[in-house]
Amino acid sequence: MSVVAQYSATYVPGANSLPKISEQGQQGTNACGTQSSDSSMCQNLYINSATDFCLWAPPGPLSQGVGEAERYVVSYCTKAGRGTRLIPPGTLKSVHFVQTPHYVQVSGTGEFSSMHINNNGGGGELDPHGQDGMGNPIGGLVFSNAFGNGLVQVHEWNSFMDAKTYCLRACVDGDMAKAYCKNIYDELGCNFNMPTGPDNLGVFESCEGQDADIVGVYTNNGVVSTFFQTQTSQGVSVPPPKKPPAVSKCSNFPSAALEDTVKNPFAGAKKGKPSSTTSQGEPSSSSVLYNTQRNTTSSTSSRSTSSSTSSMLSSISSTSMPMAISSTSSSSAIATSRAVVTTTTTPSATSIPGLQFGSSASPSFYVHIFTLLVSATTVLVLLCL
Repeated sequence: MSVVAQYSATYVPGANSLPKISEQGQQGTNACGTQSSDSSMCQNLYINSATDFCLWAPPGPLSQGVGEAERYVVSYCTKAGRGTRLIPPGTLKSVHFVQTPHYVQVSGTGEFSSMHINNNGGGGELDPHGQDGMGNPIGGLVFSNAFGNGLVQVHEWNSFMDAKTYCLRACVDGDMAKAYCKNIYDELGCNFNMPTGPDNLGVFESCEGQDADIVGVYTNNGVVSTFFQTQTSQGVSVPPPKKPPAVSKCSNFPSAALEDTVKNPFAGAKKGKPSSTTSQGEPSSSSVLYNTQRNTTSSTSSRSTSSSTSSMLSSISSTSMPMAISSTSSSSAIATSRAVVTTTTTPSATSIPGLQFGSSASPSFYVHIFTLLVSATTVLVLLCL
């Protein structure tokens, strides 16, 4: 049984093919033309290669945390030619690009004060859904030509960024897109959501890699379970970040390669086709606890704020509990750097020993059916009594 992705509008990227806005309440624009400028309000993001990608950041003039500006961040790109702002030369201190069968991912370090991100505002998680389905930013569109099928819109993606670090993943449309580009762990930052090798200063590289394990789903003694952020309020420790997947065929490039103008910025542009997302490898109804109040067909993430991940995680009790399906996080959500997440998450050895990832974190359609049948049966039995 397939569950249609929440975000399904599809656009063809181009200088004149995109609408002025794609969502009500959008503060920027998708009709960006080709002339890059420091005042652009373009909300189209591209992730094509290690030297051709964009990041979201506040429009200014005031410096903010990404979480504060998540509804209206704009696109800053390495390459000119698509009507966006440009990432100022020297801003990026490292780039680690990885292409896998199901997604492309770029991460690294930088000094993002030049892009109106301040040190005190905290980080933020961005995705095409948001609390209201309009996305963070509202109306933000993402495109890529990295998957070999032309320059097409990417319907599932997520991004974490603060004043010093960034990571961005875009998933190829298909059955596993929502599994590889989840947006329900918005408090846990890059290291938990997109594990990768060290982002060493001064290293600019492009690699091929294996798909990462699906974040948040675990198998313990044959029982599949899913971790959700709200379980921390019940005393469950945040699982440790998983090991980065293997990479190969890495090649280095000079940072100057990031600065250029795209000669044919919309070459190969075409209309993609958003696929329905099929639940794969999900926990069976008999193997996990299940909260029937959770809306499992929604991929809406919670809103990021400017709190610190370290303070949130330091308050988590180390009490061990069985991992269980529970609700997604509340609106008190943030994201910070890899280092913070690495040093503050605490494994719970007694509750999750020898964990390995499954294939998806949202309970399947069949879990819903099972739950409804059990509830209906219980009511009938009570009525008969």
